[in-house]
Amino acid sequence: MAVSTLLVLAYVVATRPNPLTGDQSEWHTQALFFADGKLWWSDRPFGIAEASTWRTPLYTAWVGIFYAVSDGTTTIVLAAQALLAAVTVALSWALARRLFGPKPAIATAFVVATFPLVWEWFGLLYTEALAIPLTMLALLLFLERPPTPRLAIALGAVMGVGMLVRPSAFFLFAGVVVAWVVVAGLRRSVAMTALAIGVAALIVLPWTVRNYFVADGFVPISMQDMAVYGTFNEVSANDPVYPYAWRAIPTPEVQEVLDGPPLTDAEFRSEMMDIGYDYVREHPLSVAEAFFWNGLSRFWDVRRPSRALDEVPFEGRSEAVTAAGLGIYYALLPLALFALWRHRRRLSLVLPVLAIALAASIVFTTASGTRYRAPLEPLIAMLAVAAFVRPARSPAEDPRERPQPAAVPAGTPG
Repeated sequence: MAVSTLLVLAYVVATRPNPLTGDQSEWHTQALFFADGKLWWSDRPFGIAEASTWRTPLYTAWVGIFYAVSDGTTTIVLAAQALLAAVTVALSWALARRLFGPKPAIATAFVVATFPLVWEWFGLLYTEALAIPLTMLALLLFLERPPTPRLAIALGAVMGVGMLVRPSAFFLFAGVVVAWVVVAGLRRSVAMTALAIGVAALIVLPWTVRNYFVADGFVPISMQDMAVYGTFNEVSANDPVYPYAWRAIPTPEVQEVLDGPPLTDAEFRSEMMDIGYDYVREHPLSVAEAFFWNGLSRFWDVRRPSRALDEVPFEGRSEAVTAAGLGIYYALLPLALFALWRHRRRLSLVLPVLAIALAASIVFTTASGTRYRAPLEPLIAMLAVAAFVRPARSPAEDPRERPQPAAVPAGTPG
């Protein structure tokens, strides 16, 4: 935990001043509004400062509160996020200890603490700083644990908070359903998953209601779900080097909307989504193609390393740190896959992990890259360590798991 904190702090010092490239600039702008008492304001996309649904609320509030006490400087925010890196290590250790034992847990903690694709995000203004520990907490709550109403409520609360940080977090529910079906059967799994989803929905609902009045229409969490327009269009689809890579202004049609009269957030979201859906209706095979390029190639980085490094300048990351992280990742991913095969009889672990991986690939078909995988990196690290762990024996082979005869009361014949 100390190592991870020090690495983040060293990274923050080494990369000063941070130019706040990419999405960092928008979080910075919204946080400045927040610190000034203009809660969840933005000037996107038409340059008009007003209450907005452009981004999720919790990371804006997280940065904005620190800005309010530090006169808008990023240093105190990143210092606090360095502590969240330590929390991530602790959660990874706790999950690995429960699933594999004390020694693999210590090894997992070391790998997570030193893995650049985990700790770098805590030194930047990105939602991953909150999303990574929240994802590990969710995994700790449902992997190989029988569902109970109390557990379902706790998980629903964590998932609701997670979606208010990063809307795509809902893909974890695929793992929840599978995990609980394996350990508790279909009927109880469906009931407990429904309870967890209901709690998550209740947490998100007040924000959705707020958005309805602010945006004059339905925006469930943020405008980020309109990303479909930047992937499904002729420019992105036909790019010979970066096919289906997301871009902000891909076509004249998008520019025409931006140059037109200002729209409400709901109207703008609808226009952008229509552009993407119209292209999908005209080119139905584009969904499969985008799944390959985004959900598989970019999300899991099964592509040229140079292509992954091409994203670095646009996100304000360090190329050296990312290159080192990718080098470690290319060693960890095969080990993680081998661990799944080695522990293949442990269905309560293997099937939920595969469900999570598939669901994530589907969700990130609309836009993807190395950054989008960040909340799952500690899980990959843990599984890589598990490649060296002896597979658990089945109940039939393990005498500790065999049904024991009932105790015979004293004085009973025989």
